[in-house]
Amino acid sequence: MEFRRESDMLEPVKDWLESHELVAKTEFTNPWGVCDLVGCCLKRKNIAERVALGQRAVIGPPLRIALLARIPDRDTGRTVTLKKLQRDHAGLVDGERVAAEVARLVASRFVQVTRRGSFQKINGWSPLHQRLVTVELKLSRIREVLDQAIANRDLTFESYAAFPMSVAESLVGGRYRKRFGRVGVGVIGVTSTECRVLLGASPRGHRPDIVAQTHCVERFWHVYLKDN
Repeated sequence: MEFRRESDMLEPVKDWLESHELVAKTEFTNPWGVCDLVGCCLKRKNIAERVALGQRAVIGPPLRIALLARIPDRDTGRTVTLKKLQRDHAGLVDGERVAAEVARLVASRFVQVTRRGSFQKINGWSPLHQRLVTVELKLSRIREVLDQAIANRDLTFESYAAFPMSVAESLVGGRYRKRFGRVGVGVIGVTSTECRVLLGASPRGHRPDIVAQTHCVERFWHVYLKDN
């Protein structure tokens, strides 16, 4: 086997992600664990629209993202009251916390207050990303990495498992090919000099969790802000 440790595959896969114009982050923490690599490409047009709205700040923690997702866009003409948001989250978080998080959204210009004191979202740029890719690395433990890659589909349908090339070729030529294909998880073969997609990732009718996905993309927005 060409690699002795899973970490030996990090650089080739990172280079592969970056060759597709993705910003790559390793050891990416998510709500259910740690993903070996995540790559993201933000939309330039949407970046410009968000900056023009004065929304340079990162949205914030998952609760704030979840609240923002529940607030109607101002272009719809609809609104929501604080009491309604508090009722919707009763039993999960106290009303004062909801009020504080909504106030932060207003202060960061993601939300506006109407004359009647209700709320509307100021948008026009969401979703911010053009592409989001997750990759789990394994030398051989196929069932384990498949479970991890399936969980990563809550972030994006472009969820891959990467193996040494010989293992990946054997996998796509054997009984596991149908299992990976059935759940839409892709397979990447890795050598010290290249990465090759041997089985493409597919949506397979699965929709990412919007809060988890947005929280993930916002961490790449933070990288953009540091570099600009």
